Amino acid sequence: MNWLSFFIGALVGWAIELLIDFFFWRRRRRQPASEMAIRTELAVLEGKAAQLEAELVGAQEDQEHCARELQVCQEALAQARAQLAATEDQVQQLQASLADAHVSMTERTSSLAALAGFDPHNLQKIAGIGPKIASILNAHGIYTFADLAEVTVDELQQYLQEAGPRYRLADPTTWPAQARLAADGDWEALETLQGNLKGGRVRPL
Repeated sequence: MNWLSFFIGALVGWAIELLIDFFFWRRRRRQPASEMAIRTELAVLEGKAAQLEAELVGAQEDQEHCARELQVCQEALAQARAQLAATEDQVQQLQASLADAHVSMTERTSSLAALAGFDPHNLQKIAGIGPKIASILNAHGIYTFADLAEVTVDELQQYLQEAGPRYRLADPTTWPAQARLAADGDWEALETLQGNLKGGRVRPL
């Protein structure tokens, strides 16, 4: 009887120990594994979050850098526009001054020419130019001695050839030089030069 009681007690104790091991210790052993997996996943997520935060900070720094560069470019552009506007004003002032000087020089030339008995708009005062050729020159925008002085001999020959065969024999070689002397008011030199011409051509030696 005592032996049976001992056996039953041992069996019950073993069963209780088995239940305790199954429901308590084994569950406790499984929990650390699950907790470790969660902790590992949490660490991975924290790493990704830190990486994203670093990228965000970098992007913000890049944005601030770009904003500063944009501001510098805008300031440089504003300065360039201001300088361009100032330069355009200076150019306009210079052009106005040049136009005034040209008008003044034209008026002075006209006055000197009038005193010397020359009309700066009468191209027939140039040896070799008659009424017809003067009209041809006027048609090409040449009205004054100053205008004629700026035209090349080749251009004058082209104008004459375009006007017809009767004008191709005219020799415009000395016309710009004569016109320059007349435009400068150097009447004495013009008279000397024309004294060596015949029909607008240099007299043969």
